[in-house]
Amino acid sequence: MRFVKITAVIYTLFFNYCHTYVIEKVTTAVQHAEGPFWCPETKNLLYVDTFKSTLHRINVDNKKDQQFLPLKNHHSIGFVIPINCELERYLVFADHDVYYLKWSSNRTALKKILTIEENKPMNQFNEGKADNRGRVWAGTLTRQKDLGVASDGGSLYMIDHNLKVHLKLTNLSISNGLVWNKCHTKFYFIDSATKNVDAYDYKEELGSITNRRTVINIEDAGFEGIPDGLNIDLNGNLWIALFGGHYVLQVNPVTGEIIRKIKMPATYITSVIWGGNNFETLFVSTSRLQLNREQLEKEPEAGSIFAVKGLGIKGLRLNMAIIKI
Repeated sequence: MRFVKITAVIYTLFFNYCHTYVIEKVTTAVQHAEGPFWCPETKNLLYVDTFKSTLHRINVDNKKDQQFLPLKNHHSIGFVIPINCELERYLVFADHDVYYLKWSSNRTALKKILTIEENKPMNQFNEGKADNRGRVWAGTLTRQKDLGVASDGGSLYMIDHNLKVHLKLTNLSISNGLVWNKCHTKFYFIDSATKNVDAYDYKEELGSITNRRTVINIEDAGFEGIPDGLNIDLNGNLWIALFGGHYVLQVNPVTGEIIRKIKMPATYITSVIWGGNNFETLFVSTSRLQLNREQLEKEPEAGSIFAVKGLGIKGLRLNMAIIKI
């Protein structure tokens, strides 16, 4: 385990939607920041540097040094979900393997507990979340050698408490953002290649998704890039990260109306989650992977995670996983 000193700075200030909000840089830049997770019990922010196969953890509240943990002999880490934040127990989804991780200040132990899609060696986990019952929904894609993505090679799975894998969606290109409404009756999902954000009816007990319909198509709405990470606020509105599109969008999932847009100091936005005190802060992860030297000079903080404060709205806490190890 290694440590890196972090200096948080206020990046810029905006006025929008009758609220003044601040965008603050809270981590140093990495190549491709993804999969943030806020642990309110410890005030820790977890995230991954995907193609460096590295897990990061920082206490944002008191600005302690950042800890990072490289995972050897892997091409990528898609995301991490805590089993218990206070006991520092996590699930790590790397390539197409799932690991149980104990990560404390004086001890690190990693154990492989599951492998999926063994017949597809180029596939890897990309994005995932735990549902309200602690089952993990995990999406895959087919990664090419140039880090591009092959069409229709991915799937979406639900992994239950006993590590039984249930197939939910197939023929996906980039299985990406997913989230549930607070009543657990709707499921929202992104296959980035379609540029759609889709809605499904959701039955919590069975974990079933039916009746797909499109909430919004990013291209039709006039935005560049593709939809990537996805989250929801207490009012039931969606928050969408645009990879290659500069913006985070707040969207009404019933009408498809864009309520507001937040331009970030990076082109490639990867994910959005709620955290901080009372879940009033929107943490936004970004990437510098596809930027050339000239672009990096214009976006020196790309690859950082930013905190957007003062939005005047609260979000939902992410669920931890419940797995029998």
